[in-house]
Amino acid sequence: MNNEYVIATDSTTDMGKEYYEQNNVSYIGMHYIMDDIEYVQYSENDLPIKEFYDKVRAGSMPKTSQVAYDDLTKLFESILDEGKDIFYLCFSSALSGSYQTALLVAKDLMEKYPDRKISVVDSVSASGGEGLLLNLCVTKRNQGATLDELTEYAERIKHNTCHLFTVDDLNHLHRGGRVSKLSAVVGGMLGIKPILYVSDTGHLIPYAKIRGRKQSLDSMAKQMKEKYLPGQNEEIYICDGDARKDAEYLADQIKKMMPDVKRVRYDNVGAVIGTHSGPGTVALFFVGKDRIPTDVK
Repeated sequence: MNNEYVIATDSTTDMGKEYYEQNNVSYIGMHYIMDDIEYVQYSENDLPIKEFYDKVRAGSMPKTSQVAYDDLTKLFESILDEGKDIFYLCFSSALSGSYQTALLVAKDLMEKYPDRKISVVDSVSASGGEGLLLNLCVTKRNQGATLDELTEYAERIKHNTCHLFTVDDLNHLHRGGRVSKLSAVVGGMLGIKPILYVSDTGHLIPYAKIRGRKQSLDSMAKQMKEKYLPGQNEEIYICDGDARKDAEYLADQIKKMMPDVKRVRYDNVGAVIGTHSGPGTVALFFVGKDRIPTDVK
């Protein structure tokens, strides 16, 4: 293992605190506010995920905030003071201002620590897509990659981390500006379950409107078959917003269609991402040819 640098990231990977601890990854917990109380993801001051989604279902309207300059400075300095460089994988710049904050912190600290290096990578990813990219980077680090080699690898492979997701309630996407109020109301009445993907620039893009929950999950499995790279997806990631049975249904369809998928890592869509996607979200992440979906027939 390369001990000259530390991999750091933020809690929007949705990988869980145990993953960070087991894999020597430093992280910063993102903040969210619910019912006028501020919480920090993966800290002692964090809501159990089931409670979070139950509160949203009951009408609570959480809000999120980007990484604070002082918080990130504290994390980075704790690493730099140990004489280590930093590889920081950041939440998509298209969805948060955290990347710009990280660049500013890195610039300021490299002036203070001229012998140290901080590499900041925009994951252009979210949730398990950012988590998948993180795990690929951890594997590369464990194989002995230098900081520069890891940075080059991450910048190259990040556009092959495919994100597909569907939501149960269009109103959460409407609040985030992803669909119009009319689409949310009509879609809800008709049982429309949109499928979205994350583009090369890290934006959320709707690309299909499917009537019915199982049909939307089936459509995601078909899309993966069109885009995935055989031999590079023995383990895929599925995250859900308190909808594990639907996540398991999707996994079953994928395994039937792509028997080279041997394992599925299930995680929760955490509170920060879940604020914008809502309960019932199911998200699929895998290594593919590129991120742009083909038309699902």
